[in-house]
Amino acid sequence: MVSWRRAAIVAVIGLAPILAPAQDDPVRTLNEQATSAYRAKDYGAFLKHSQALAELVPWSTRARYNLACAHALIGEPAAAVRVLERLAAQEVAFDLAGDDDLASLREREDFAEVQRRMDALSAPVGLARPAFSIVQKDLIPEGVAHDPKSGAFFVTSVRHRKIVRVAPDGAASDFVAEGRDGLQAALAIACDAPRRALWVSSRATAQMAGFKQGEPEGRAFVAEYDVDTGRQRRTVMAPEGGTVADITVADDGTVYAADPESGRVYVLAPGAGAFRTLVEKGAMRSAQGMALSSDGRTLYVADYARGVARIGAANGSLSWLTAPADTAMTGIDGLVRAGAWLIGVQNGLNPHRVIGLRLDAAGQAVTESRTLVRGHAAFDEPTLGVVVGEDFYFVANSQYGHFRRDGSLDETRLAGPIVLRTPLPQ
Repeated sequence: MVSWRRAAIVAVIGLAPILAPAQDDPVRTLNEQATSAYRAKDYGAFLKHSQALAELVPWSTRARYNLACAHALIGEPAAAVRVLERLAAQEVAFDLAGDDDLASLREREDFAEVQRRMDALSAPVGLARPAFSIVQKDLIPEGVAHDPKSGAFFVTSVRHRKIVRVAPDGAASDFVAEGRDGLQAALAIACDAPRRALWVSSRATAQMAGFKQGEPEGRAFVAEYDVDTGRQRRTVMAPEGGTVADITVADDGTVYAADPESGRVYVLAPGAGAFRTLVEKGAMRSAQGMALSSDGRTLYVADYARGVARIGAANGSLSWLTAPADTAMTGIDGLVRAGAWLIGVQNGLNPHRVIGLRLDAAGQAVTESRTLVRGHAAFDEPTLGVVVGEDFYFVANSQYGHFRRDGSLDETRLAGPIVLRTPLPQ
């Protein structure tokens, strides 16, 4: 599913898609060469380009799946199965039975075993129970925040351009009414409890009510609200030519914002009137959820296409977290920190899941990954979450997939939005 939150997708005929880089990026060049060879049924060239692509972006599960298809088409079944076995070890599933490129493998027992392992990934894993639900089915929730002083939760609505407050007793009411203060689609949200501030990112999107098809999507901003009264204190526009989506707030009130379209990361210092760019375009492809280290010096940013970046909060220096071979690091949307763990909502892989990534003492590598929740009955594209006490609370069913191509929403397929809670890893 492609929504406003995702980087552009390059459709590769007959293959799994790969997130599109910039026009002059070698990834795009190899991807186009592989596509052309595939269309021409030049499977030798298809294998050559797919191999080069998989070596260039070894973290990409989609690139490796395409490589497996190439091996199968060229008559190298053992090599194809080895690639698929690694994907199954990472708990990543593909529709093997429905892909004719893998037809030559179907009589092999090792291929059948991989298919059984991938099919088994649909079984529920982990403990997650409803924290609260909201009656309004077409809310299209995105973010959730918590105010430790009042105990209230706040949920954003993409569809209805508002913020819903959920009291400790579960009663839901509009905290910011639909479209008030010029609010567009309400996206990520974060509570700065010491300063009694509630920050929300917003932009005009095709999924929001009132959007006119054919018009350009509007420039994004973050808005600061008083968490006690709902009064808007100010708005801060995204830098010219940029947008904002996921946000996080440091202990000193600094606001960080991710730009999923350019990969930039912005920072709004306490008292500042405008964002400055911390990470320039090109270092990441699609910046998503963010989490700060306990000392505030390191910002962890999920790149939907690449994994998790480790960024110096002071100077924007960037490196990538390494991880065990059986850990898939792409497709992470929401990201928070809980002690030595990063908690990610991974909706860019099949099946969707919530994962825990334990960091080493230096915060430079993942030493262990753990699937916390997978295959939950309420899942319908989970998105963002927040740590509250010993639990992780997250939006279980944003329901983006029920938008039609013309931007209308198939309301017959909607359920009431649910926020689930799952215990944090110890």
